[in-house]
Amino acid sequence: MQGLLVAAMLVVSSASYALGSPNEEGRPSVKVRYIEIVCHDVAAQCAILEQVHDLSFGPEVADLGHARVADGQDGSLIGVRAPLAEHEQPITRTYLVVDDISKAMKEAEAAGATIAYPPTRQGETGMWAIYIVGEIQFGLWQP
Repeated sequence: MQGLLVAAMLVVSSASYALGSPNEEGRPSVKVRYIEIVCHDVAAQCAILEQVHDLSFGPEVADLGHARVADGQDGSLIGVRAPLAEHEQPITRTYLVVDDISKAMKEAEAAGATIAYPPTRQGETGMWAIYIVGEIQFGLWQP
C-alpha cells in the first residue's frame, strides 16, 4: 500500500509542470477537463445528475465513446456512457488538463504508472490518454 501511495505522489509531482500555469502561490493549477462515468444505466445516471447537480445532458457524442455530455459551470465536461466492450467495468475517470500530453505520459510512466491508453487525438475533442497507478485510473487531456 505504501508503495502505491509513493508511486501516486511521484506521478502527480512529476507531471505537475503540465497541469497549468502557476497560481498566485507559484504552484501549478489543476484543471479538470472531463469527468467520464462509465455505467450500465446511462439514463438513470444522467437523470440523477440532472436533478441533483442541475446539469443538462445532450445527445450522444461519438468522439467521446457515445457519452451523453453536460457542461459544468467551470467549463469542464461530464460524460456518461455505457461500456464500450464486454470487459470494460463501470468507473468514474477524471481527465486533467496538461500542456504537453506526451511529456506528461512519459513522466508518469517513469514514475511507475502503467500506460493504459497512449496519447490519442479523438476527433475535435483534443488529445487524451489514460494511465493507471495501482487500481486508480487518471486521464490527461490536451486541448
